[in-house]
Amino acid sequence: MGRILHILTGSSTINIGIVEFLIQYFDKNKHKIVLLGNNNKLDKLEITFINKKKQVFELRKLMKNYDKIIIHGLFSPHLVLLLYSLNPRLLKNIYWYIWGGDLYYHIFRNKSFKSYIYEFIRRRVIKNIGNIITPVKGDYELAKEWYKTEAKYHEAFYINPLINGCYDNIFYNINNRRKKTNKNQITIQIGNSADPRNNHLEILDNLSRFKNNNIEIIVPLSYGNQEYAKEIIKRGKYIYNDKFKPLTDFLPREEYYAILSSVDVGLFNHDRQQALGNIFSLLYFGKKVYIKNDITTWDFLTSKGITVYNIYDLDKLNLEELIYIEDSLKEKNRENLQKEFSIEKGIELWGKIFCS
Repeated sequence: MGRILHILTGSSTINIGIVEFLIQYFDKNKHKIVLLGNNNKLDKLEITFINKKKQVFELRKLMKNYDKIIIHGLFSPHLVLLLYSLNPRLLKNIYWYIWGGDLYYHIFRNKSFKSYIYEFIRRRVIKNIGNIITPVKGDYELAKEWYKTEAKYHEAFYINPLINGCYDNIFYNINNRRKKTNKNQITIQIGNSADPRNNHLEILDNLSRFKNNNIEIIVPLSYGNQEYAKEIIKRGKYIYNDKFKPLTDFLPREEYYAILSSVDVGLFNHDRQQALGNIFSLLYFGKKVYIKNDITTWDFLTSKGITVYNIYDLDKLNLEELIYIEDSLKEKNRENLQKEFSIEKGIELWGKIFCS
């Protein structure tokens, strides 16, 4: 195995898990991790931070010292410009791990001239990238269709610490779980972020027929477009009053998982692959999850033997039907998650990429 350069972007908590996984299970002398941005939770780990725009182009020199370059999410415009400046042959050594928004940018971007130019540059970069990593093969197929790339497909996924039992001491101790003050209350989670692609308003209006029932609406809004978040909070409070519970602060991972453990049903109205971490966690807790049946996430989950429900059917359901899921399906979902997304399988798949 040659030396591998990992490039991460931003302050997402996902980055913490990536770094922890690489440090714990692979030879740190073979892997160098660079983060474009800041993340104070990673300060004590052996990674390099690049905080200034001009420093991004210093990566060009660094890249020459590595056999493989893995880009975890193609979000940084400065990184895209750097890749654009490379000889197309050098891009064959690049591995792009698709996060979601970085693939679907061309659909949801604004229609400004600046955005058009940026997408033109992205198109050339993606077309010439040699390798694509994603657990959702449907996203790889879309990349081929949209960007005419001939990149090689590699399957791999980020480890979910909950599924792999890293927090059993927390989640199997009932005293540490979030307790409902009203045991008969139904808790509904809508979306995973303040990204407009969650389409919160559509779901908030759809569920308004239940506003007089004993429900609680939880909406994570701690990251994403905060102006959009204010709009969602205003609408949620207007319809549901105190039953609407926006999560606006970044929470420790364990505390957030504890909240998810109290949810009865998760509604994810995304137009694209998104929120896999939340979806996996809810399914692991035995919760019923709804997504759209015409996005790549649907085929991905069902191909793994995991049962999810079509959010287009939402307006046909009463409150009892909305949350009901057979115990056998709960257990089957958990078993398949543990089988398909175990640490052992994650190490195996990433090991193949590192050694290929």
